[in-house]
Amino acid sequence: MALTDAKLRKLANKKDDPITLSHRDGLRVKRNKNGSVLWQYRCRYLCKPVIMSLGYYPEVSLKDAQDLIPHLKHWLSIGEDPRKAYKAYSKGAADDPTASELAQKWLNNTLHTYKPKTQEVYSHHMGKWVLPYLKDKPACEMTAADWHKYFDYIRENGTAKTASVILVRVKTVLHWAAMRGELPNNNPIFNLQTKHVGESATQGQRWLPFNELALLWRKIEQARAAPANKACLQLVFLTGARQSEIRELKWEHIDEENKIWTVPPENSKTNKPIRRPITKKMQEILDSLALVYGKKGYICPGSSPRKAITTHAVNRFCARIWGYLHEEHKTAKFVPHDARRSISTLLSELDIPPYVTEKMLGHARRGVMAVYNKHDYIKAQAEGYELYWKKINEAIANLKS
Repeated sequence: MALTDAKLRKLANKKDDPITLSHRDGLRVKRNKNGSVLWQYRCRYLCKPVIMSLGYYPEVSLKDAQDLIPHLKHWLSIGEDPRKAYKAYSKGAADDPTASELAQKWLNNTLHTYKPKTQEVYSHHMGKWVLPYLKDKPACEMTAADWHKYFDYIRENGTAKTASVILVRVKTVLHWAAMRGELPNNNPIFNLQTKHVGESATQGQRWLPFNELALLWRKIEQARAAPANKACLQLVFLTGARQSEIRELKWEHIDEENKIWTVPPENSKTNKPIRRPITKKMQEILDSLALVYGKKGYICPGSSPRKAITTHAVNRFCARIWGYLHEEHKTAKFVPHDARRSISTLLSELDIPPYVTEKMLGHARRGVMAVYNKHDYIKAQAEGYELYWKKINEAIANLKS
């Protein structure tokens, strides 16, 4: 049965099992797993079966696809390869875009949909590694050898991990372009994996036991640093919150009456608010910060009261503290993010349920529970945090001077 616009609209953007539907005159559509609907043409060239892509619906409409049939039949009748002839015909008014041009178009069209920090990262990656280097050859003509040569350059002038990150970025751009019908979806880059061009980011394994947390806490207290620096790192290790959630914490996010602090959606990795209890130790730290900086704006301000302390400042301070502990106690390397692994591991050993520790970490639930259970377990979180500080405090008391 011939296809109609109504049938095509129902097919488009539905992520389901792949399906192929025939139209007429060798024309058909294939819906992929990602919901894209690709026009295809079946024929025989040099006595061999050929299935060629004509573009994606709705960029290539039903009428556009049908109008191509006479051209395709003509090319076959005169012995031309319909794939090459269609490619030349498609160029028509404009040349095929380069990956650099597609990346710039992707930035212009989609960058605003991401959070400010993500926008900054993506702009940096594109500006440094993509836009300057992928502008000499159309993306559709890039071969596997071309891509490997490009990623070899990144690996040599950056790092193997950088090459893997840029692979993900470029594939995102080209998949976006393919979905819009601006690029065939058979580009060789789509078959590349991070292991082919560089190294995947290593998954962290480090977590600090209570005796190391005690050493860390004591060294922070002894350090000569701004109160905001010391308190920020303490709150990171005390709560297991993401560093950005602590750095961007404002007094307006604190409900002092109910002893709850809320991470607003714009500061949350999950784009949803995260509610945590304010424990006695956290309140003690907040009171000390209020005495120094006042109860307005950022709780841990940076060089200016109107700006949050920077990631660089927190990481640098943490590295300095680790340097002291490594020199004195041979403590293994740790970073602020290891606080999250520490609190989850240690509280699990103390029989705090996973659904509580996941809430403490600000992780989003999955599956049916995410749909129906909106409870924050504030009371259970508070009990977990109090137990955690109690164990750290006991370890501090047991330290040898």
